[in-house]
Amino acid sequence: MQYYTEFGGEARKIMFQKNIKMKDVAQELGVSVTYVSEIFKGTRPGEKQKPLIAKMLGMESEVLK
Repeated sequence: MQYYTEFGGEARKIMFQKNIKMKDVAQELGVSVTYVSEIFKGTRPGEKQKPLIAKMLGMESEVLK
């Protein structure tokens, strides 16, 4: 079982609803799928990537905190 942060869980839910794959997010950001996964799990901070992911997915800004 994968455990995501609040941000990661919300991102994955939106990605599932919109049929967006993690590789699509990674390609858009120019990083690896592993890096995106680590941001979602909280093992990497992803300070520069989180706002880009949120914008890409149309996420609420409160989730970024």
